[in-house]
Amino acid sequence: MRQQRKPLPNILREIQSNKVFPVYLLCGEESFLVEGTLKQMLDHLLTPETRDFNLSFLEGTDVTTQEILSQVDTYPVMSEWRVVVVQDAALFKTQQRSTPITVVRNAFKIETTNASKCISTLAKLLDVTPQQVAERHLDFINAVDALVNELETRLSAEERQFLERLPQIAQELDVHSTDVSAVDDVELMLEWLQGDLPKNSVLIFTVRGPVNERNRLVRAIDDVGRYRPFAPIEAGPSVNRDPLYIKVSEKLSEHDKQITPRAFTQLRNRTGGDMHTIAEALNKIINFVGDKRQVDEQDIRNIVTQNMYDSIFDLTDAIGKRSAKQALKSLHDVLSSGQEPIPVNSTIARQFRFALQAKLIAEKKELRPFRGRMPLK
Repeated sequence: MRQQRKPLPNILREIQSNKVFPVYLLCGEESFLVEGTLKQMLDHLLTPETRDFNLSFLEGTDVTTQEILSQVDTYPVMSEWRVVVVQDAALFKTQQRSTPITVVRNAFKIETTNASKCISTLAKLLDVTPQQVAERHLDFINAVDALVNELETRLSAEERQFLERLPQIAQELDVHSTDVSAVDDVELMLEWLQGDLPKNSVLIFTVRGPVNERNRLVRAIDDVGRYRPFAPIEAGPSVNRDPLYIKVSEKLSEHDKQITPRAFTQLRNRTGGDMHTIAEALNKIINFVGDKRQVDEQDIRNIVTQNMYDSIFDLTDAIGKRSAKQALKSLHDVLSSGQEPIPVNSTIARQFRFALQAKLIAEKKELRPFRGRMPLK
């Protein structure tokens, strides 16, 4: 029996009712909603007067777990909360496991520039500690022998010598600090999540794009905090029941305006349903229509540019109809929108392939003739 997905939390409503969790993960393809939710969270948690003292933004691709936790463990200044935002943390990105020979060669390259990482990386590969490397522990010796036998001729003479001098490299380091750096970032974060979490700090991860819900880190965050994915808003069964129509209507109502169902449908089609594009379009519409209360189709046509998919479809459709004038106009629109010529050419070629395939199928009598109405029996 399939496990039922638990309902998505209303994070903002919880924070407004003083239900604040120590860690949050905001992610998904709808980056506009991720950014909007983060902004509202920060507005609720921090006052303008103390925000600069209690808010840290970290770029996830360049920061370690230790650096993140160091920021989180800092006590707030004249505020109830300290907030640390980590954007696009590498912790949530699936990485392919490197082969042993690749690990050895990468470690060899950084021997002189980052000896600590060199030792910790190889210690992890050999399943020993940096201390055992420095002490020439029997486990280390056996692990190196097994690795050399496994790689055999793929190891160069220089790489073999490099493995032999690992204990000497490790002895020149503070192996106790190296031990800490040897701990995997994900494991260190999991250990933190399973411990006593700070009472006055909030850690917020934001990730552009979806994450793997089965990831141990995602599940651990969901257990003690809040995991909130933001997927593109799907069209409803009718315009009035479309969640995006409701959001657009609410936004326009703030400015004493309405949008007709037909105009909304055109807006959704022309923007591809992308929230960022829709938000920008609504700002233009509000300024453009002035005192006019109802936004109609003509307003959308005047203000919102067709997205690339509509334009390319118009182009291929005109080619199929052998309308040179319309095809050239559509081609101009496509190229003016910033599309590269090569992908456009590929789309045109694909249209010709489809037309040729349909012709060949029809000639082989494999395509049934279209009937205007179903026969009655």
